Amino acid sequence: MEINRGCDTLNLPSLIRADRDFDDIQELIQYLECERGDDQINSNLHIVATLSMFQNIDQFVESLKNFHFSIDKRAGKLLLLSKESQGKRIYIYTFFDDRNNVPLFITDAKKTNEIPDILFTYINRTKEISNLWIAPKVMKEIKDNLVREYPDMIITYFSAKRSPNTDIHSEFRPHVERGIQYRGNDGKHTLEEMEFYYGVLPKILEVQLPNGIAFRIDNKGIITLRHGHFAGIFKIIEDVVSRLENVRGAIGESGYSISKVGSRRQFSNAIQIPWSIDVPVEMHYDDVSRFCKAMCSEEWNFTVLEQVLLPGSMFFSARLIDEHTGSLLDISTTGKKIDVYPVEKIDIGTSMRFFEFVVENIDHMATVG
Repeated sequence: MEINRGCDTLNLPSLIRADRDFDDIQELIQYLECERGDDQINSNLHIVATLSMFQNIDQFVESLKNFHFSIDKRAGKLLLLSKESQGKRIYIYTFFDDRNNVPLFITDAKKTNEIPDILFTYINRTKEISNLWIAPKVMKEIKDNLVREYPDMIITYFSAKRSPNTDIHSEFRPHVERGIQYRGNDGKHTLEEMEFYYGVLPKILEVQLPNGIAFRIDNKGIITLRHGHFAGIFKIIEDVVSRLENVRGAIGESGYSISKVGSRRQFSNAIQIPWSIDVPVEMHYDDVSRFCKAMCSEEWNFTVLEQVLLPGSMFFSARLIDEHTGSLLDISTTGKKIDVYPVEKIDIGTSMRFFEFVVENIDHMATVG
């Protein structure tokens, strides 16, 4: 959607004026590009991509109703939602892409308080849906691909970090954990220098492209479109989704069930089927305390219970409580692989966040087994 500063503004509910259904994401993109290209939303548009375990749009709609969203309009797989927040009605468009079961949200709500209060609370409390986490190595690849396509692009802001166990090259003090925030029109060159000299990877980027697109992208899968059109943004989202589909598939193959055993079936036996994370940079005994401390930090917000760590070995197991959702996970590792066991119902959001924790804090090359 090309934003023209000389045009009249419109509020979010009137973004889609067509009396038609949208059953394909490309139809929606084409409509926004071609038929609404001269309109201007009165603030930044936030595009929030997610992954889900919903099998169809009906399951998705049911989850929205359970969270007390009002469905003000339905046009095929495109829904206009609304909900009260702090005395104000917040509007969100959502499209359910059934090619890959990806719910996509578009809103002009405030990112600081309205999106967390409404949208993130829904995502955190719904076990079938997760943020579209963008790992730092993937964020770097997104940046590098954009630089190749648009050599004159500008990065005006970035946030980057270096994890303690990473094997990424660093010219200076490679064992130091780092976090960097930088604002300036030379951000592209500065980030390249920081990557080379200090071995950091980006988590947040603010980008201006020569074709007029300006956007911000962060590691939670939120893209804020500040100027320009939608098509390039959706290409980035589709690329990230394709990278995470194998993680979602592995989580989906795990399981938890209870069977009754004993002569009178008087005992309950929990059966847990794990999914696994391969960790090329092997964990060691001395890493466990740092690993647990990082999990319990405000950023990740897990609580670690029932720890078992055998002295002189690298066998470690624990039960984790996700403080965002209340969901439980059991984990065990011998250093090179982490087995993740669901407890009760599978929570894709908790599972994806634990995977992202491993990628960001243990090994950026971690993959599902």
